[in-house]
Amino acid sequence: MSFEISKIISKMRKTFKKFWLKSENEEAIENSIPQEQVSPVDKAMNNLIKMKEAVKLLKASAPTVRKYARLGYYKEYRFGEKLVFYDKEEILNFILNRFKTAEDS
Repeated sequence: MSFEISKIISKMRKTFKKFWLKSENEEAIENSIPQEQVSPVDKAMNNLIKMKEAVKLLKASAPTVRKYARLGYYKEYRFGEKLVFYDKEEILNFILNRFKTAEDS
């Protein structure tokens, strides 16, 4: 009887292994979709980052990140009271422009 149980366990392991390997391959295919096929809404949503990521990018505190958005350096997107996102491209442009002006002066 223990031989049958070990046989069943072996079969289950093989099945699980196939399942996980298959899912990784499918994810790789999904991630390799050309950018031309992605809708503009998907592009915009992929470009949004959370407050925590914005804080890391700017190397500033959360109130400073909100202040820069309020001053119009980049846009703040609110979904409800606590869900706040920022456009990553706009923040990167703000960082580049900030360093350009610092070099000029």
